Amino acid sequence: MNKINKNIVALGANSFFTDFSTEMILPLLPIFLDHFLHATKGEIGLIEGTAELGVALLIALSGFYSDRLGKRKILTVIGYGLSNLIKPFAFFAQSATMIATIRIADRVGKGIRSAPRDALISHSTPRESSGFIFGFHKMMDSAGAVVGSLSAFGLLWFLGESEATFRTIFALSLIPGIIAMAILVFFVVDAPFTPAPIRRFRPGALSAPFYWLVAFQSLFSLFAMNYSFMILKAGDNGMALAMIPLAYTLYNLILSLFAIPIGKMADRFGKATLLSIIYMAFGLGALAMTSGSILGAWLGFAIYGFFAGGFNSLAKAIISNTAPTELKATAYGVYYTSIGVSTLISLVVAGWLWDNVGSTLPFMIASLSAILLAGFLFGMRKRFISE
Repeated sequence: MNKINKNIVALGANSFFTDFSTEMILPLLPIFLDHFLHATKGEIGLIEGTAELGVALLIALSGFYSDRLGKRKILTVIGYGLSNLIKPFAFFAQSATMIATIRIADRVGKGIRSAPRDALISHSTPRESSGFIFGFHKMMDSAGAVVGSLSAFGLLWFLGESEATFRTIFALSLIPGIIAMAILVFFVVDAPFTPAPIRRFRPGALSAPFYWLVAFQSLFSLFAMNYSFMILKAGDNGMALAMIPLAYTLYNLILSLFAIPIGKMADRFGKATLLSIIYMAFGLGALAMTSGSILGAWLGFAIYGFFAGGFNSLAKAIISNTAPTELKATAYGVYYTSIGVSTLISLVVAGWLWDNVGSTLPFMIASLSAILLAGFLFGMRKRFISE
């Protein structure tokens, strides 16, 4: 029987309300940039890619200092605080540059908190149930996202699709953000430990299975498409603006429903095996998007939800199992940095292709690449990732 201690529950509740706040804004930002601030797809890709690289670099630094300090909570609080306080400032944005600044600052907050938070979760996680525990945390995260995106849909539906409605939603996101911070500050307990001696990080201190994981995930991210282009493609396929947050809600709902089952199946059948299935799912979802139809967009969002339910949580579970205690946060940092670099390249290239060739080609490339990588990972799962 899988047991969840109070710290895991509190961290899950914090993530619920943080994502409640975030997902009131996130599905609207690409639309806001495209419709009201008249940004190009290339500019949107650059904003998202830079934000993802920023989060990755900060995760690496935060993970390293968390391991050196012997403390996890303080950096987690700082990171969540920055994200939850900066996002509502989108209410005042008058240019794509202002949105970019807010988006990057939000991701910097995520970068500061992610590695120490994951290490906090790992501290309270038995090896034999790591897939379940990280799946539980992802489920709480995505449940908050469902509520947030449904709130955005409801407000757009009742208040109209005007720029003023978008700005009102941005301002209201402050409320769940404050609740998230209260839970984190008052209910989450730190997990202090004796830090490793201060020395230069040696790549050899982390295992070969860890590096195989990083290689596969980075290569996948080099060709994958993130949420912003899924949202824009839905509009390109003919979906009404007010319905896009509802499709995004479907994505989060599927993610929430499958996060724990994926984790449990990974604990039973092998995390690398499930990760190969996750890759295949993304490939099929991207392929559905290329149909150019509204039905294809709905199907793409649903399949993308299944993919997101396992992509990072399975990777984090593998890292939890393979990295030594005193280097766990550093390992998460190395992982996210590599993913961030790949994501920046992916989104900039995808945006350029969209502006110059059209929306179908980047999704077709993403689909075929994901399906091929799924086959390679499944075929080499035992050799490359020992669990």
